[in-house]
Amino acid sequence: MYKSLSTILILSGNYKKLADWYEKVLGLKVTWRSDHPEDTGVLFGFAGKETDLWIGQHDRVKGKNKDVYRIMINIKVDSVTKVYKTLLKKGVKFEAKPFKAPTLPYYFAAFYDPENNILQLVGGK
Repeated sequence: MYKSLSTILILSGNYKKLADWYEKVLGLKVTWRSDHPEDTGVLFGFAGKETDLWIGQHDRVKGKNKDVYRIMINIKVDSVTKVYKTLLKKGVKFEAKPFKAPTLPYYFAAFYDPENNILQLVGGK
């Protein structure tokens, strides 16, 4: 019945500032922008093309995320350590340095975006 995740949405009171960070700091590629009054935001695509990331405006979202551990978004990478070092140089705040998962053959490293949403790198060492 369910095929895959289509789009992950991160809603913000200041979507332009947040989307700018995802584009400039993380280096994600913008695939579409919408300034429609009822659907405003920026869509980012990934190489796998299965799932997109939408950073959008929402009038009920204000300030930073107050429940940071509620949801975590994993981003697949070839080398967690390499991306970790790159993001550290850009001033990204990490929750967890690269570590080997105890039950999986992958490495992880968790970090925050400017609104305190947690993202996690997952991949090879």
